[in-house]
Amino acid sequence: MKRAVLQLGAGPIQRALLGEIARLGLVPIVVDRSERPQGLVPGAIHLRAPIDDADAILAALRDRPRELEPVAVLTSTDLGVASVPRVAHALGLPHASAESVAVMNDKLEAKRRLARTGVRVPQGEVLGRGDALPEGREAVEWIVKPVDSSGSRGVRRVRGRAAVEEAIASAFGFSERVLVEECIEGRHYDVNGLVREGRFELVAVGHRFFSKPPACVPLYGGILAQPDPALEARITALMQRAVEAFDYRHGAIKADLIEDARGPVLIEAAARFHGDVFSDHTMRAAGLAPAAIHWLARSGAVALPEPIRRTGAWLAIFPRAAGTIEAIRGLDGLRAHTGFREWIPRLGRGDRVGAPDDNRALVGYGIVELAEDGDVWSGLERLRRSISVVLREEGAGIRSPGASVA
Repeated sequence: MKRAVLQLGAGPIQRALLGEIARLGLVPIVVDRSERPQGLVPGAIHLRAPIDDADAILAALRDRPRELEPVAVLTSTDLGVASVPRVAHALGLPHASAESVAVMNDKLEAKRRLARTGVRVPQGEVLGRGDALPEGREAVEWIVKPVDSSGSRGVRRVRGRAAVEEAIASAFGFSERVLVEECIEGRHYDVNGLVREGRFELVAVGHRFFSKPPACVPLYGGILAQPDPALEARITALMQRAVEAFDYRHGAIKADLIEDARGPVLIEAAARFHGDVFSDHTMRAAGLAPAAIHWLARSGAVALPEPIRRTGAWLAIFPRAAGTIEAIRGLDGLRAHTGFREWIPRLGRGDRVGAPDDNRALVGYGIVELAEDGDVWSGLERLRRSISVVLREEGAGIRSPGASVA
């Protein structure tokens, strides 16, 4: 028998991870609804099925070569999260309960369970269509976001009743329920972890920096070469309480945290690792194995290489406005950076791009290693600002909006 890894979804961003899985001697079995997934690598097996349909995945798996024995089921997106426990159960693999995964997917129920067990979460309420906004929303900033959405879609940071109501109306374009939460000021962290037999294990902590209000899009971040043991201990303690609140017993887990003077606040969690820009490309730049390889190592499928700690970072490029992309300036300077690793394009010349309100307007990512002297984040922000998107607006000439969204 040959050991295999079942990957739900295989876009171009997953190609590097699938190549690493193959290099380690495992056969990638890729489930993707596309006829020719862009993430396919030599030696991979492609099974065509939608990754959010567990029944279709299991039907497709019946056609896999009999000599392949799956040892893990992975996904990189929210779309495939609910399928993982059902597919793993059918394959006889350890897995989380479907209920615990569903709880994390429901932002409202997740907050309720976390609050009941003493995990600090932002205060606020959920509104449905037609619900009145409570009084007292004028003096402070609020985060408004759809309950059932991701990728920063519909998320706004606003102040004042009129602005809050406008943000709520916009958020209803993405969900039938909207969260209105207190705005927590502090450091933002991306957390990757894994859970085995109910015990949380920290894999990586990344810093993340966002655009100015009202939009809340991620602009840059990364993993520092020198970890902060005290911070990691605080995060591990909070995440252990969180997995107990969810009754999540087995699998990957990612979380978004903010830490203020009172300690860490759990914004949201999901039964997967963060997206591959962070969990694969940035972790490699930081001298770490990708998060999925950590999971395969803890499952006994591969050996985990020794880390070579360095600062690895990502930067995201957005336009300043909607339009058609004519060019992306500054990429030669990015590639000339001493720590340059790769440019991951999402959009290019001739593509139509929307306003920079959420990740749908993302043009591409840069991945770099950073020197340890000085303020690494200020240097990363300067590098990001050196890249600009030149737009051709409809019915107008070419114009350059300068640097990407601030």
